[in-house]
Amino acid sequence: MKPLITSLLALGSLFAAVSTAAQDTPPPAPQVPPQEPRLGVELAAIGPDCQLTFEELDGLLLARHGNSPIGQETLQGLAQLVLVEKLAEDAGIIASRAELNVKWRALEEQIISSGTAASLDEYLNQQGIKRKVFQRHLRLSILHEHLARAGLGLGPDDPLSGEQQSRWLEGVVGGLEQVKGEYPWDSGIVLTIGPYTISRETFGEYLRGSVPNDQLRAACYELLLAERIAARLPDLAEDTIDLAVTAEIDRRRKVAESNTTFQGVAYEQLLQAQGLSLVTVRRDPAIRAAAMARIFVDRTHGDAALRAIYEEERTLFDTLYGEGHAISVLVLGAVRYANELNPRTYEAAESEIEAMKERIEGPKDFARLVGLHSDEPASKERKGFLGVITRGSHLVPETVREALWKHIDAQSESSEGTLLGPFRLQAGVLLLQIGAHRPLPTWEEMSAHVHQELRRRLVNDALPTAAVSSWLDL
Repeated sequence: MKPLITSLLALGSLFAAVSTAAQDTPPPAPQVPPQEPRLGVELAAIGPDCQLTFEELDGLLLARHGNSPIGQETLQGLAQLVLVEKLAEDAGIIASRAELNVKWRALEEQIISSGTAASLDEYLNQQGIKRKVFQRHLRLSILHEHLARAGLGLGPDDPLSGEQQSRWLEGVVGGLEQVKGEYPWDSGIVLTIGPYTISRETFGEYLRGSVPNDQLRAACYELLLAERIAARLPDLAEDTIDLAVTAEIDRRRKVAESNTTFQGVAYEQLLQAQGLSLVTVRRDPAIRAAAMARIFVDRTHGDAALRAIYEEERTLFDTLYGEGHAISVLVLGAVRYANELNPRTYEAAESEIEAMKERIEGPKDFARLVGLHSDEPASKERKGFLGVITRGSHLVPETVREALWKHIDAQSESSEGTLLGPFRLQAGVLLLQIGAHRPLPTWEEMSAHVHQELRRRLVNDALPTAAVSSWLDL
């Protein structure tokens, strides 16, 4: 896509808070009965007996993303947009209808000639971009050009590149004092740039247009889920929730700080690197929902009840969380027919693995060959270690899991160190090394798994994911 259309589509959503259209005070509107909140207008999402406003969603997006590196980059982009709007307004510069039409036609010709779509309207529809929003982007690009020409002393017919426009705007921004509000901007002011301000509301709306759809859907679901679980605990005091949230954060802190990937970095530092703080994490609906789910299960299931559920569903719990074996894997990428992206066929990969098996006398040899040859990044970073495989584990394909347990069940002695394979996968060939045996867990360990399963069932019952509709689904 050419730079012009790319830069316009990268602008994101621009909202009424930065509009420059000055209007006379309208006459009082006739009174009409109040309308129910509408999905996509006032509401971001709805579910059974619950609804979520855009204001609530934007508050979570600000807390999760606003202070992150990407969020701060988005804020600087918004600052430039606001500045263009305000400078054009102060200078009396407008974008005429004729200019908008010319720009629209030029972009549509690019779209059609590239074969991307039959029209600009069709392209916008494919990308989920509303026509009115895009037209406002066009208007901004025209205002930007007029302001740059005036600032650089250029006439209407003088050549002006996109790089010149960007440098001019960066110079204007650099010449204005910028004062950032304190995250999470409870004061309502996110950024002051010269005489102009960007409010928490404006940044939240703009940020919403920059967050990927899957994260937007997850945020909607988590906010509604916390509401639905809270509805099942109507007598729950906020102090009790606060204590449960503290315990939930402490659990997550222990997991993070025990992860060797983070090399002993403190939990608060890990949060800070993501633009988060303990204050905002405590408010996060995912944390609160997890904490309240734990309270609910604790209230409804004592140790005896957990034991009863375990005995009733023992096959399920033993299959998922019972005895297991650690395994390590070496994976070679392969396809049925060799091509430029993957020149190795399944047969060639299997031959390579058979040759490697002759050179493996123990775990150290296996780990060394993984480092030299494996094409699977995640396990390669851990020297081939994939995890502990139970009889119902989903860490490996079913055929591999069944072959593993068939071999183990047929042995009278330990299978540790045994090589199995090669196994064909969808995108490669796998060699498996059996590691240490993990026996059936103690009741203390298994009860934690039963508790976790009950919390999972509570979440699914309180709010099935399929029961939530968001404005993205319209």
